[in-house]
Amino acid sequence: MMKKRHSFLWISGWSVSSDIWKPFMSQWPNAHHYSLSFENCETVEQINKHAIQTFQQVEHKPVNIIGWSLGAMIALQLAVRFAKDINHLFLIAGVSSFMRTKQNKTGWNELVIKRMKKQLENDVQQVIRIFDQKMFTDHEKLNGDKKKWDKFIRKSVPSVWSLQAGLDFLEKFSIDEYIKFIHTPVSLLSGEEDKICALESTRVLADQLHSCTHSRWDETGHACFWTNQEKFHQWIKEGVNHEDQ
Repeated sequence: MMKKRHSFLWISGWSVSSDIWKPFMSQWPNAHHYSLSFENCETVEQINKHAIQTFQQVEHKPVNIIGWSLGAMIALQLAVRFAKDINHLFLIAGVSSFMRTKQNKTGWNELVIKRMKKQLENDVQQVIRIFDQKMFTDHEKLNGDKKKWDKFIRKSVPSVWSLQAGLDFLEKFSIDEYIKFIHTPVSLLSGEEDKICALESTRVLADQLHSCTHSRWDETGHACFWTNQEKFHQWIKEGVNHEDQ
């Protein structure tokens, strides 16, 4: 019997290019790989349009979607619209809304987002530095993960316009009323100490999904998949293998 050839769409988070997925793509050498990032999008409309167009260009469906943070939010939107074309969602730091709501009490305060937007106009590098500091736990920093991140991922920073558009998207995003339409199997992953998309926020999403598992990794933060690359590969592998059975 011929082994199934898998298909993956990798969706990046705010301020990060698709290069972040290269180590993980290489661990699936026989799979079809597609990637989606938003560093060239300057409005929320462009972000949503780019996501839909990229998904429609995926030739090998049904596809497994891996989405991180903003990318996880995009993945949820795609799952509402293209349910039959998606095999499994793997969401890191996935939430049903980024901002604080009645359901998501650990979401971001809108004043913080507005402050970030204002600061972007004056000092992009400083905004990114502060954001990146929040992304890693003390344990991860001691392991040298923050230094590796600065060296390999932060070689370049997207334009102010694309960063502003990303924040606009986060500010507007809410999928609570559409979650009932998502029947795709979902694997959720959280860093226990995530300061960007809190563990409790992901629990709010998990409680609303029809079919999901929620993994939580100790001493990890927002980029838990990147600081634990082999463990992350195994996590995806388990989900994919489960679907194959």
